[in-house]
Amino acid sequence: MGRYLVTLFLACLYCMPSMVRAAETEEQAAGTRLFGTFAPKPDVWSEYAIFDKDTGRRTVMHMSIVGIEQDSYWYEVEKREDTGASIIKMLVKGDPIYPENIQRLIIKSGPGPAQEMSGDFALMERQEAGRVFEQQSGVLARATVNLKSVMTGEGTATVPAGTFDVSLYEIIDPSGMVYARYKFSQAIRPFGIVSSDTDTKTTVLVGHGTGARSLITEEPIMITQPPGMERRGIIIQIPGMGTGYEPKQ
Repeated sequence: MGRYLVTLFLACLYCMPSMVRAAETEEQAAGTRLFGTFAPKPDVWSEYAIFDKDTGRRTVMHMSIVGIEQDSYWYEVEKREDTGASIIKMLVKGDPIYPENIQRLIIKSGPGPAQEMSGDFALMERQEAGRVFEQQSGVLARATVNLKSVMTGEGTATVPAGTFDVSLYEIIDPSGMVYARYKFSQAIRPFGIVSSDTDTKTTVLVGHGTGARSLITEEPIMITQPPGMERRGIIIQIPGMGTGYEPKQ
C-alpha cells in the first residue's frame, strides 16, 4: 500500500531535518523529553532567539499558554523569521511531548486562514508538534542512540531576558558524548529553558512574562482529508499522487 498524502507544514515550521524521525530511537519516538519540564500556567509566555551556526540565520520562537478548557491548556507557538510567521496551536491535556495529550491541533501560515486538523489526519502532525523545542534545537538530527538529560550543577545565567538562577544540564548518550547543554529555571514558563547550545544551534531567552493572548483570532477551517492534487496553503502534493490518498502504482 502506498504512502498517504501528508503535510509538510511542521517540517518547515520547525526546520526539522527529514532524517529526524528515522534517526530517533524507539524510546524518543514514544515521547521522552530531553529539554525542560512542561509546566503550564494561564497567560504565561516566553520568547527565544535561535541562531543557526551554519547559516547565521536568526529565528524567533514565541511560546505561550493562551487559554484553558476544563483541565486542558491551549499551548501556542509562533515562529518568526525573514520569510514570515507561522503559528501552531494545540489543546493539550498534559505534556505535549506525548501525542495522545494533544486533543486539538490548529495551524496558520502567514496571512493564510487558520486550519484545524481532524481525526487521524492529525496523527503525524501531533507526533511532531509535541517536540517543538527539541526539533528546533538541532539535537535530534544527530541522535542515533538513546539520549538522556543529566543535571551537572547549578549557577546563574545572564541572557537578554535577565539574570536567572539555573540548573545546568547535559544531554548525553551512553558513552558520555555530549549532544547539547542547557540551562533551566523554574521561573520560566511553560518549559523552563533559559538557554541551550548544540553543535548547530544556540538558543537564548529574550523575554518572558504574563498576559499572553492567542495570535489566532479567526475560527479555523476544519481539514477532514487531504485536498488531493491541489496545492492549498500549506498542503503540498507528494509526487506521483493521484486524486485520492494513494500514489499511482
